[in-house]
Amino acid sequence: MDLTALSNRVTEALDNAISAEMSEADRAAIVKIVQQALIDASAQIHRECKEAAVICCGPEADLAHKIQEQMDKKRDMLIANLMAMR
Repeated sequence: MDLTALSNRVTEALDNAISAEMSEADRAAIVKIVQQALIDASAQIHRECKEAAVICCGPEADLAHKIQEQMDKKRDMLIANLMAMR
């Protein structure tokens, strides 16, 4: 999932939906809100996936920890990419 493209698409849709002219500061504020919403959503999905992995793997806790480690790495990479968009 390309979050930069998604963020830009949502920001553009909001810009088209709002009839008033916006300053660059207002536009930047909207972009920041959209980016934070994406970070929050990805963090929640990440937590839910980790819980599911632990529940599914039960006795194979080592496998669950390996899955969790990989998910943590991907989350960190996602957050780094989102932070770079600022």
